[in-house]
Amino acid sequence: MARSSGLPRHSRNVAITLLAWVGAALLFSFIRLYGIEEEGLYRPMASSRDVLSTILKEGFILGLAFGLIFGLLDLLMGLRWWRSLSYGLIILIRTLAHIVLTLGIMVLAFWWLQVWDGDPARTQGWEVLREGMHLKTGLVLLVYTSVVSFLFNFIRQVAAMFGPGTLAKLISGRYHQPQEEWRIFMFLDLKSSTTYAERLGHVLYSELIQDCFYDLTDAIQQHGVEVYQYVGDEAVLTWQPREGLRNLNCLRAYFSFEASIQRRARYYFDKYDLVPVFKAGVNAGLVMVAEVGVVKKEIAYHSDVLNTAARVQGYCNKLGHRLLMPEAMKDYLGDPPPDLTYSYAGTVPLRGKSSEVALYAVEALGTEEHAFAFSE
Repeated sequence: MARSSGLPRHSRNVAITLLAWVGAALLFSFIRLYGIEEEGLYRPMASSRDVLSTILKEGFILGLAFGLIFGLLDLLMGLRWWRSLSYGLIILIRTLAHIVLTLGIMVLAFWWLQVWDGDPARTQGWEVLREGMHLKTGLVLLVYTSVVSFLFNFIRQVAAMFGPGTLAKLISGRYHQPQEEWRIFMFLDLKSSTTYAERLGHVLYSELIQDCFYDLTDAIQQHGVEVYQYVGDEAVLTWQPREGLRNLNCLRAYFSFEASIQRRARYYFDKYDLVPVFKAGVNAGLVMVAEVGVVKKEIAYHSDVLNTAARVQGYCNKLGHRLLMPEAMKDYLGDPPPDLTYSYAGTVPLRGKSSEVALYAVEALGTEEHAFAFSE
C-alpha cells in the first residue's frame, strides 16, 4: 500500500523538538550569561571580541545536543505500547528521562569545554560532573531544562488531546470568525456495534473501541489525517484538499487502518472473540469552520457535506460494501490508481437530497479478502 509522499510525521516531530530546544538553549544562554563577562564572572570558551556571538554559539551547540537526543527519545516513546499510558504518566516519564539525559549531556559538555580550554588533566567524568554541579550555572541549567522539559511534554500531550494542528488553530484564533473551506470527510464506524456491545458488556466493549482507535493512529500519521471527532464507536476524519488528494490519502487511510487491524487479528480474536470491521463513507465540499464553545472550545464544521458522508456510510451494510462515496466524490477524485478500483454500488435516496444519489464502492487490489457480516 502506497503511503503519503509528504515529510513523515515522526520526522516533523523530531524537527520541531530540535528547533524548540535550540530556542530554549539560546534563551538560557542569553538570560544567564549575557553581560556577566563585564563583571569577570564568565569567560567564553574561546577568546572573542563579540562575546554575545560566542554565548549564542555555545547555546546553539547545547540546544542541538538536547534537541537531537530528546528527539530520538521521543521517537522511541512513540512506539505502540506507549499509547496505552495515561497522559500524566507519559509526561512524568518523559520529564524524568529528560532530566537523566540532561545530566549525561552536562558531563559531556563540561568535559568538552575543558578540553577546548586546553586543560585535559581535568577530564574524568565524575570529577567534571562534581565540578560542574558546584557551579551555580550547572545547577540552574539542570533546573531550567527540567522545567522546559515538563512544559514541552505538557504542551505535546495537550496538543495530542486536541488532535494534530487543532491547538495551533485555537491559539491563533484562525476560526474565531467563521471561515469557508473546502474539506474532505470520512465517517468511520464499527460494524455490528450493537451486537458486539451486547455480547461483550460495556467494559470489554469500551476496551475494544480503545484498541481499534489505537490501531487507527498509524493511518492518521501516515496519511495526513485530522481527527474531527470520536463519537462512541465512530471516528470522523478530515483532510485539507491538498493533503487528502496527495496519493489519495483520503481513501488509503481506510485501507491502512484495515491492515493495522488485520495484523493484530489474533490479538482481537483471543481477547474479544472477534476481529472488528469498520465501514466508511467519504464526501467532500465547502464547509463553514468555526471556533465554538467557552468552557470547552473546539473547531466545528457545519455543512450538508458531513450529513451526506454520514448517510452514505449508513448504506454500507445494505449495499454490502465497506467503503462508499457519492458519484460527485468519485468525479472529484478522478480515475483510480492501479491498486484501487471504483465500482457502481447502486442509486439510493439520501435524506435532504431532492433526487437519488449514485454510490460507488472503493476496493483495494492485492489485499486479502475477509468475510464480513453486514448485519447490525
